[in-house]
Amino acid sequence: MESTAVSARAALAGAARIVVKIGSNLVATREGAVNTLLLEGIAAELAALVREGREVLLVTSGAVRLGLARMNLLDGPRPDLSTRQAAAAVGQVALIAAYNSFFSAHGCTVGQLLLTGDDMTDRRRYLHLRNTLLPMLHRHTVIPVINENDSVSIEGVQIGENDRLAALIAGKVQCDLLVILSDVEGLFTADPTRHADARLLHTVAEITPSIEKMAGGSTSGVGRGGMRSKIVAAKIATRMGAHTVVALGAHPRIITRLLAGEELGTLFTASAARLQARKQWLGFAAAPHGTLRIDAGAARALTQRGSSLLPVGVRAVEGTFHAGDVVAILDPDGTEIARGLVNYADTDLRLIAGAHTAQIEDLLGVHPYDEAVHRDNLSLV
Repeated sequence: MESTAVSARAALAGAARIVVKIGSNLVATREGAVNTLLLEGIAAELAALVREGREVLLVTSGAVRLGLARMNLLDGPRPDLSTRQAAAAVGQVALIAAYNSFFSAHGCTVGQLLLTGDDMTDRRRYLHLRNTLLPMLHRHTVIPVINENDSVSIEGVQIGENDRLAALIAGKVQCDLLVILSDVEGLFTADPTRHADARLLHTVAEITPSIEKMAGGSTSGVGRGGMRSKIVAAKIATRMGAHTVVALGAHPRIITRLLAGEELGTLFTASAARLQARKQWLGFAAAPHGTLRIDAGAARALTQRGSSLLPVGVRAVEGTFHAGDVVAILDPDGTEIARGLVNYADTDLRLIAGAHTAQIEDLLGVHPYDEAVHRDNLSLV
């Protein structure tokens, strides 16, 4: 086990394409000013990587906090959505100006991308994102600086946290490494502020339910992330083939030291097989239109045998959707285990839920498909 962890750390040195995400607690000081000293150091590290011939993408939080400070609202009650949107517009100006200044000092050009939930869930826009990012990296040696467009994102269809956005970007451009820089050392076995015996996990080979339970929520009054969101991001990125490290961003030369194999933070090792691009979108980017609750046998068939979902395994149909829409698939415990493109509209699927394949035509008058969701159109999550 120890040699495996060492080899995984050593593999980081060869990362050719790297996504770095910086949390709002690092980007902005408690008073809502740009954390110049820390960001200048990170910019210097990333610029050095670019000079080595590596490709770097930066996902950043912090616009809302910077904006609230400039609007004299940082010390007030937790802002509502419209206030956050206004603050994001104000803060984004200061944020990109700071990054432009820090990277320009090292001869690097940055490009700003502000994304919404629709850019992720809409298949065509999701594909186009790759066509925008890769030329920036390949032909023009531009460092993309990416943030959610909080000024226009609508509550309920937001990307959610920039941790998740960073993971989706990492998968979209097939990066080798995702580094999530935060104000915590990494994943502990328990809350270290409450449990003196809590241990930092240096390497996680598989994100199991027990690993997920170790994470809590956000500790920031402004940021939307937390260790839970970082675990979700790591789960996405590792399934997409990227090693993921969650580490304390305040460590001097943190990125350089990680690439040198130093045991800092928590390393979540990548899956052996990178998820296909289409299934990346299905499993982690697409927004489900409805929900299928399935029985234990169907859950085992999907997760252990890679089978399709047949109507006989469906126990309940929730929501309104058409054939070809994305649906979430939940096991008997209510845990989402997969997403996929459904073959039947909700009204038809309600009629054949629990029925055997031979009964479909009797129930519907037609028998277009054996499967409720075919395995080729299904992705485990």
